[in-house]
Amino acid sequence: MRVLFVFLAIFVSFAQPIIIEADQLTYEKDKLIYNGNVKVSRADGVLKAQRLVIFLDEKKRAKSAEATGQPLYRDEKRQASADSIQYDFEKEILILKGNARLQEGESFIEAPQITYFRKEDRALAQGRVRTIYVEESRDKVPADRKP
Repeated sequence: MRVLFVFLAIFVSFAQPIIIEADQLTYEKDKLIYNGNVKVSRADGVLKAQRLVIFLDEKKRAKSAEATGQPLYRDEKRQASADSIQYDFEKEILILKGNARLQEGESFIEAPQITYFRKEDRALAQGRVRTIYVEESRDKVPADRKP
């Protein structure tokens, strides 16, 4: 049976709710542990994984999270995958560890670790890095510029 929990107490400074679906939830003193078909939605981002641990601060607000079990993150611009994905809710930073891949369109970066700073729209890849950059066609002319 799929469990749906919307924790109204879990808000970040921008007051964006976090909606989490999973097959199972275990609550401990300072963390929430979700197992099986986990889906997390917040603003324009969605994270899917088999396991998610959300670490809570002293006010029971989401501080950070770690997703494992084929985690995949998507927002309106990018897709990210790795062996594990850590997320800092306040700073909006994703840390992709192990077989990390960050993709935008056909272009992508692969590395042992990639840190993606969502607020700044930038990434830092560490370790042996592989990048494929696909340029947009130069023949494409915006409709408002065509003769």
